[in-house]
Amino acid sequence: MTKKKLFILIGIIVLIGIVILISQLGKGDKKITPKEGEITLGVNPVIPDLTPTGPITREEVPENIVVPELGEKPTSEKIAVPETVVDAAPGVESKFRRFEIRAEKNTYIPSEIIVNQGDIVHIDFTAIDKTYDITFPDYGMDQTANLGETKILEFGAGTSGKFLYYCELCGGIEGKVQGHIIVVPKK
Repeated sequence: MTKKKLFILIGIIVLIGIVILISQLGKGDKKITPKEGEITLGVNPVIPDLTPTGPITREEVPENIVVPELGEKPTSEKIAVPETVVDAAPGVESKFRRFEIRAEKNTYIPSEIIVNQGDIVHIDFTAIDKTYDITFPDYGMDQTANLGETKILEFGAGTSGKFLYYCELCGGIEGKVQGHIIVVPKK
């Protein structure tokens, strides 16, 4: 057999394979309908179930939330008042907001941080009486501080919402050591 005939034969085999593959892919798109009397248990075999199965760490922003400014007295001891508020950059509305959060007696003090969407959030996180961590699952961040140690977290608050944060070492998302960062949407 000559090289030319061999290449033609290989080409025909590849072409047949592609035709078979394409015909098989088209079969997967057909909707399966139950036969009369068949039990389906409410499952549509064509559309996958995309219901979230993990814990919910983001909620909508509650009504009438006010972002505290530098020097304001908080309406609750749970609300963090920023230690620093400055423009994030010249000519922009976003602010750089620095907060101090401490962990002691199995709680975050204060536990609620409120910022505007687009702000840069800086947190000085201090463990007072033992080792704690702080995990922000929606921001993909966590930091562990040993007894007496301060760690820094900094991120941009790009999406509005009420986001859960917690101490993985203290029971994780189901534990008592939790807080929220509330990102108020732009107006």
